[in-house]
Order: sequence, then C-alpha cells, then structure tokens
Amino acid sequence: MKPIQTSALIGLGALGILFGRRMPGVQVIADPDRIARYTADPVVCNGEECHFSYITPAEGKPVDFLLVAVKATVLDQAIADMKNFIGPDTIIVSVLNGITSEEHIDAAYPGHTLWSVAIGMDATRTGRHLVFQQAGKIQFGERDGSMTDRVQAVADYLDACGIANEPCNDILYKQWNKLMVNDGLNQAAAAFDLPYGGLCQPGKAQDTMRAAMQEVIHLANLEGVPLPPDNDVKFLDAMMPTFNPEGMPSMRQDVLAKRPTEVEEFAGVVRARAKKYGMPTPANDFFYARIQEIEAGYDQ
Repeated sequence: MKPIQTSALIGLGALGILFGRRMPGVQVIADPDRIARYTADPVVCNGEECHFSYITPAEGKPVDFLLVAVKATVLDQAIADMKNFIGPDTIIVSVLNGITSEEHIDAAYPGHTLWSVAIGMDATRTGRHLVFQQAGKIQFGERDGSMTDRVQAVADYLDACGIANEPCNDILYKQWNKLMVNDGLNQAAAAFDLPYGGLCQPGKAQDTMRAAMQEVIHLANLEGVPLPPDNDVKFLDAMMPTFNPEGMPSMRQDVLAKRPTEVEEFAGVVRARAKKYGMPTPANDFFYARIQEIEAGYDQ
C-alpha cells in the first residue's frame, strides 16, 4: 500500500486541534461561515495560534487519510460533508467518543474505516483557546483485529506527524475500555459540575462515577468484550493523578458552554444495550436523567 501523503480533518474541537496541528498540509473541512470565523480569529493551542488550510465540502477531492473529530451530535452532517474527500483508497479514522461512530461511517462509506479510540489527553477548550498538559495518543486497528497494510500505513503516517499512536489487534476492547472511562468520568464531571480534581475526592460523585464504570464493565462482558472487573480501579489509580486537577472532560466543557452533550453516546447507548440482557443500570439512569435535565435548563 502506498504511503499516506494527503489528509483532511473534519471537526476543530479539542481533539481536532490537538491532532490536526501535527498533520502537515492537512485540509480542515468546514462550511464558509466557519472558515471566515476561523480565519479571522484563529484557534489558540497552549498560547500559540494555529493556522490551518480550510476547504469547504463542495471543494473537496479524495485524500489518503481522513480524521473525523466532530461531536457525535453532528456526525450525520459530517458524514455528508466528507463525501468528496473519499476515494477508493481513503482511510478513515474517527476519534469520536463512544462505540458507535465507526458503524455509522462504515454504513455510509463501506470498507474505508479503521476502528479507533483517542486516550490519555486532558485538553480543555474554552472559546477559541485550547490548553493541555497530556497530548494523549490514538489507538486504532481493524475491527476483526487483523494487522493489515492500511493499519501499518496509518501508523507510519502518525509516526511521521509526531502523533503518539498504537496499532491494536484488540481495538474493540480498547473502545469499550474508553467507554467505561467516559461513561463514568465525563458524565460525573457534567452531572456534579466538577473538574478532574473534584472527582478524585471521595464522595457521591466518585461513588456514582465508579458505579457507572462497573455497569459498562458488566455490559462489555455480556457483549463478549472481556473487560476485567477491576478495570475501573486500575484506571482511576493510574491515570487520574496525571490529569490537571483544574482540567475537565469534554462533557463538562459542553455543559458550561451550554452545548448539546454526548449523553446519548454514553448513558444512552449503555442503557439501550443493557435492556437486551435485562441488566439494570441505576448509575447510568441517574446520569441520563440529570444531564438531560441540565440541558433542558440551558434556555432558562
């Protein structure tokens, strides 16, 4: 397979900025209004302005590599906007939260998508400013675990960009592991209005976060993905101390900015899939109701 030479990015939120700034010559797909706004008022990452090359969906031509970094709430529009950028050999990698984006993308453009997850970053975006201490990495692979030429091509490309990455033969395990983290961490930060540091303290927020993570572990096992029963403890002990105590995950950023959250991708998906097994999900039921209540109050 030929090396990846051309690339495009759709979605200039925290992850889009974090990874896109390392991709030489990347074309950022955006509508004319956004392009005008980004050009007049560039995004700023750790104090430095980021100047990207922008392109509208209508102007697109096929690229070798397409990184999808939008919010799940606008994925359908992004899928439509990507059309002109996808040729016979285009490889698509999605760094969206949750476990469903690849299914939606693959349904629209069969055979182009690698399954992926972005982990370990603590980026916080406020307006046009992004700050981070941990840049994280992209884990990716074929859904069936095979180590194909295109997996290697993406690894070579990301290496050349200086983006930390890990080709995986167990990407579904990695995705469910990330869902476990998001389902607890993201939703607890939003529901209880706490930064990372607050979630490290014993109390109701941490207890509910842990309970939600345990529900994901149980559900993953029912779905044939063998997450260990102590996976939540391992994450909290290993990763939480490395995060900026004043930082926050994306869902709390959304709530503070009064944007639609990805609660449907977390509690929504967990609750729906758990119903197939008759599995109760009290922690996710609480998060789902509380975050919907918060969103309903945006206009009040």
